[in-house]
Amino acid sequence: MIRRICFPIMALVLGIAGAYAQGTGVRYGAQLSYDVSFPSGKNPYKAGSGFTLGGVANISLPGKFFIEPGLKFTYASMPTKDLVSFNEKYMYEGAANLYTLHIPVSFGYTFYDTGFVSVEMSTGPYLNVNMVARQKLDPDFGVPAADREPSCRINLFDYGWKRVDSGWNIRLSTTFAGSYFIGIDGDVAFTPLAKFGNGDNKVQIRRSSVSVVLGYYF
Repeated sequence: MIRRICFPIMALVLGIAGAYAQGTGVRYGAQLSYDVSFPSGKNPYKAGSGFTLGGVANISLPGKFFIEPGLKFTYASMPTKDLVSFNEKYMYEGAANLYTLHIPVSFGYTFYDTGFVSVEMSTGPYLNVNMVARQKLDPDFGVPAADREPSCRINLFDYGWKRVDSGWNIRLSTTFAGSYFIGIDGDVAFTPLAKFGNGDNKVQIRRSSVSVVLGYYF
């Protein structure tokens, strides 16, 4: 349901941006952020860190409004809680490592501008296309040594992790000299990154995040 709402909003915003971009200014930029992920719901993970790197197109609209679509690469690592069982033979070990194409589309407003320093606020949907999700497992050392399985690395998409998830972004940012950018991002997940199991063993993960973003507009 949420995905059905997010997709039309992104299409509408991009359509408006495309129409206005024909006769208005477009600035292209690169952005790098340090991200802290917060997996919510019943799951074996705790907060972890990562980074996002990619490009944006800042499209000016009338009245200090703007639209900023982007295409970025995200790496997120979420450590497991101590001694969490995966099944009757294995325990989670280390962290889940996720590699994602992050596609945000934001609608924003510049509410303070001196010509050298400007302050902006923006918000809009994002779509994550998850390319790789991996996790290392250790054997359950409570099992007799002769019956233990070897350590292994699993593809989490085989265990209920989703190829696509989505959510909503809110950003407060400052731009200096028209080019140098710093901002604080908050991503609120709407759809689950993972969902599997039943009853007491049901696992559901929504990955929200907070980020510090640095960037440069060319």
